[in-house]
Amino acid sequence: MKKVALVGYGHWGKNLARCFNELGALVAIVDADPIRFSLAKDTYLRAQICKDVGSLLRWIEGDRGVGPQVDAIVIATPPETHYDIAHQALNERMDVFIEKPMTTNSEEAKALCDLAKFRKLNLMVGHIYLHNGGVKAMPIPVGKAELYIQLLNEKGAPSDSTRDVVWAGLPHVCSLALHFFPDEPESIWAKRDKDRIRVVLNYWNGSTAYLDVGDNTGRKLRRVELDWGSSRYLFDVKDPNLCYLQSGIEVKSFGTSMGPEPLMEECKAFLEYQGVDLMGPKVVKLIEEIISQCT
Repeated sequence: MKKVALVGYGHWGKNLARCFNELGALVAIVDADPIRFSLAKDTYLRAQICKDVGSLLRWIEGDRGVGPQVDAIVIATPPETHYDIAHQALNERMDVFIEKPMTTNSEEAKALCDLAKFRKLNLMVGHIYLHNGGVKAMPIPVGKAELYIQLLNEKGAPSDSTRDVVWAGLPHVCSLALHFFPDEPESIWAKRDKDRIRVVLNYWNGSTAYLDVGDNTGRKLRRVELDWGSSRYLFDVKDPNLCYLQSGIEVKSFGTSMGPEPLMEECKAFLEYQGVDLMGPKVVKLIEEIISQCT
């Protein structure tokens, strides 16, 4: 099993630390913030706690150049820092998991993929919704279909590092859109109103994806609907492992509400992952295209 070092013990990093620790993979945590540093040290007594990546690398190398085993770096820091940390980790010949978004521009995302391939290392991006059992139970449509994705927050984003809805919410809805409709859209319409972005993606086969993501909307909603043929598939994060199928007046459900935690499934997937995740760069590129079309 891979031994991982987590960089970033903030809002989401704490969840990643918990999962990797339960899987027996967590060996180190990096965070420069004094409060988070102390909290990590008090919570994970057997893990090495470092204030920066340089200290982590010195600990790995050890006094005689043979230090503890660390196979992978897990990055849960602000989006603008992802590229530099990932680039350094890949050059140190460690596998990399990057919390979404992969980077904040597509050129950097492609460069990381190229470097991982060159080094023959594994590189995965954390798109948590793709690990929900209900989403995995929904079909990938063949032919014309309509997709509706809503990701709305009652207030602002929970983490200061993702205050902008562009990098907090858009990666989620874009990863879902690319999951169901892998082809590039023929046209994009997008409108931004303060903390809310609405998008329409039109595809060559007549399919359409409607994306609605926003903060401070006064309500919380996480919902995916796929209309394909005479069937409607529904997913709501309130039941992350369930998918509802409505055909005519009949409604069926797939999965179980007592299924595995999606984040735990994502962490397990990384520990077993082989290759370079191409979803990450596609998401960043689609976000760039959406922002360029915003009115």
